[in-house]
Amino acid sequence: MVIDLNKNKFKKGGVKMRKTIGILLILAIAIVLPQLAYADISLTASATVTSGTALGAHALLRCVGYSYNPSGDPFAQCTSLGTSTSLNFGTLSTRLRNSSGQDIGGAGCFYGENFYIVYLYPDAWGGKGYELKQSAATFSPAIQNSVVRTPVYSESDMYSGQTTGQGALTATEESNNPQLTPSVSALAKNAGLILKAKRARIIRAEYGIPPFPGTGDSRPTGWEAVSLETAAGTYSGTVTLTMTEWL
Repeated sequence: MVIDLNKNKFKKGGVKMRKTIGILLILAIAIVLPQLAYADISLTASATVTSGTALGAHALLRCVGYSYNPSGDPFAQCTSLGTSTSLNFGTLSTRLRNSSGQDIGGAGCFYGENFYIVYLYPDAWGGKGYELKQSAATFSPAIQNSVVRTPVYSESDMYSGQTTGQGALTATEESNNPQLTPSVSALAKNAGLILKAKRARIIRAEYGIPPFPGTGDSRPTGWEAVSLETAAGTYSGTVTLTMTEWL
């Protein structure tokens, strides 16, 4: 990732791990046609499915934080960047805005008015489960305690072609994913679980540089705002997402 407090570019490099599924279905059928009063029918069938997991192409959305409605459809509110791996926060702001974009005062720090949603589409078959994680990230010291990662699970998310959402997590899935119940944010520099499941579950990984928290809001332990005294310059970082199998 790259942040420039004047020309501010923010880039994210993500590595996704893919595994291919091979399905071999063999049907050997022998049928004796009834020429007599009875018929012998011999039927054999075999199927082989390779067990494993796969991670499809992600989708990246850029969202305007002050006007974003968490209960709404992100694809209707945000700008789709396809499978890009670049997070460009633009010029970091020092002014707070209401949901209409009106200036409501100084933020007391630098922050990104935009945040990013990385939609991840894992799959599993043959009883294989998977873990989606972020490994420890590298950031310039000036921003390493300011970038926040939030995993978000939405019951209404669905794969293409489906007409209903993916539904609620099971009790077991909830116990395996304390970072989701309730949604918990963390410093993006730290490694952490995004999702652990044994079925195809769509999950969002959100990244942002927030201002100081407002009433009823919170920040991860160790979070620090980008100080107004931070020297103008270019700051960088790299985040890596990986998926591994478990039985």
